[in-house]
Formats: sequence, structure tokens, C-alpha cells
Amino acid sequence: MYSRRLLLPYIGVIQVAELGRAHALSLDGVNWAIRYALADKAQLRNMGPTDDPRLSYPLIATIKQDWLEMKGQHPLLDANELRSLSQQLYEAVTAASVPFAAGDYYEYWLLDCTDGSPLALLHSTADEEELRQRPPRPVWLAMPASQLYVEPPEPPQAVYVPPVNYRLEKLIEERAGNRPRGAWFERTNPATDGFPPCLVQEAWEDDAQQRLCERYLQRLAPRLLMMDGLSRSVRRRLEQAARDQVFEVEKFYPLYPEVIDDSVLTTARVEARIRRANS
Repeated sequence: MYSRRLLLPYIGVIQVAELGRAHALSLDGVNWAIRYALADKAQLRNMGPTDDPRLSYPLIATIKQDWLEMKGQHPLLDANELRSLSQQLYEAVTAASVPFAAGDYYEYWLLDCTDGSPLALLHSTADEEELRQRPPRPVWLAMPASQLYVEPPEPPQAVYVPPVNYRLEKLIEERAGNRPRGAWFERTNPATDGFPPCLVQEAWEDDAQQRLCERYLQRLAPRLLMMDGLSRSVRRRLEQAARDQVFEVEKFYPLYPEVIDDSVLTTARVEARIRRANS
């Protein structure tokens, strides 16, 4: 059992329980989808970019409200084996405490063209074999503005100004240079190793650029708090930033591995319930 980040873009953390070729996956720690790999890891890595991964990982069961429900079975698979695997995973995840510890400590970073330092996280994995495969494209993506609206730092303009998300994408692209490079790192102690804790470099020379980065990360804070390995100072800063996103705090709170100032997040969760009751 482990957790891993969903990239790229970073949208949160998923909980994973593995048993042979069967995997139980959950975005909230309550509802689970159990899938079965029809091929081994080497075959799955060779899937082409147009292959639908759902065809190689068919859904065999779900867990909702502590109830296991088997789904339609693949004709080439043993129904008894699938039922046994699903039952074992059901018993494991319903007895476990979430969130699980992070397991994706192999990370592929986009590098700053000036000094080769880590600039933005592109990919992470718990599988060491992936380090020997073709690396991801060295291009960083922000969460789309349609899914994550970020209040711009300037007042409304008479002309079109791109969303903060895409302006930050462009800044990181420029900082990576004309020939962007990436590199793999193994991070076993992320709270103290000096990498950008919020997945992108936060230090910018220009004040306007700095504000764009800060606005994006502040808006992403309720999701960033789901990550394992944050230092106490960073987590405290993110908790303060997340305070105004009450519905997202309410949604993701059960998956926070640590809370520094619970009064801040409790206030947000109470406000979410009040606003929902009054809507």
C-alpha cells in the first residue's frame, strides 16, 4: 500500500493497494476501483501512445460505502481468482488507515537551463524499472484554468490577458531554455533535501513573475497538502493559503498526512458545511 502523485499536471494524490496484478485505487480513501493488469509490467510499458490503458487494466470490482461489488468479468480471466483478489484487497483497504505513505520517491525533474537545478516536477514513480525507460517529455504543464481558476494579481484589463496558469507555464518554459533537459532523482528525505517543495521553483528574480508563481501555488494549496514529506514550515504556509478554499479543504482533508494548525483547517471545514446548508 502506498500513495503517489497524479502528474502531469499535478492534480492530487491517489491511494494504491497492490496484490499481484490487481490494484485498488482511490482518490478519496473511501471509494475504490479495483483493476487487473492483463499483461506484465514490461508489456504494459511498451504500450503505444494511442493505446487505451483501460483495455489493459479492466475494472473488476468497486468498493463503495464499505460494500464490495464485482463487475463484468473478462472472458479470458478466472472469475474465482478475480473474486479472491478483490476480496483480499477489500479486506486490506477497509482495515487500513489512509493516507498511505508516499511510494513514488523516484522523480523526473525539468532542469533550469542556467545551473541545472530542479525547476519543475514532471513525473514520479514507485517503480525503479521506469528509470531505464524512455524519459517523459521535458515540458511542464499547469492545471488547466477551466479546472483551477487562479485570481490574477492585476486588476481587470481592457485587453485579453492569459490566465495565471498558462502564464506560469510560459515562464517555466522560458527558464528551461531552448533545449529543455530533465533528470531522474531518488528522494528519500524530501523535507530536507532542498528540492522545490511545492513541485515548482518558487524563487523568481522579477516581482511580477514571483507573484504569478505565488498565486498559482496558493490556489493549489488544498491539493498540495495531500503530499507526504513536506516540512512543517511549508505545510503551515500551505494551510494558511488553503484557508479560503473551504470546499476543497473539506474534500481533501481526510488525505492530509499531517496537520500543523488544525484550527485553521477546522474553521474552513465548518464554513464549508454552513455555506452548503445555506445555499
